[in-house]
Amino acid sequence: MSEDNKERITIASRKDFDVSYYCGSGAGGQKRNKTASGVQIIHRESGAMGRNSESRSQAQNKEKAFQSLVKSPKFKFWLNRALYEIRQGEKIEETIDREVSDPSITKTEVRIDEKWVEVGPEYFKTEEALKEYDR
Repeated sequence: MSEDNKERITIASRKDFDVSYYCGSGAGGQKRNKTASGVQIIHRESGAMGRNSESRSQAQNKEKAFQSLVKSPKFKFWLNRALYEIRQGEKIEETIDREVSDPSITKTEVRIDEKWVEVGPEYFKTEEALKEYDR
């Protein structure tokens, strides 16, 4: 895609995140224990969470917590799924349903006498299949 054809899209905004603050612990004395400089950010839709209280600065902790959230596997999975659905113009479940029901794309194999054999939908109506799969 060329630079001219790029389009800016918004997938997540501030309203999609819950930000909460807490008092830090550990070294830093009484000031650190009384100041809510620790930050926890949760992305509601993906369930991804970022948390940081390393710095005495709430702003720095917020930035690091957000970076941690964005790098989490849960958020990456959610983001890739959202981008896929935007590009394809359909939900991933719709894509799967469409492709699984297309016999030119999918094939079914069963193991018969230690060998994998490709079968069609009519196989599952046979006496042999009914014995095997209706246990």
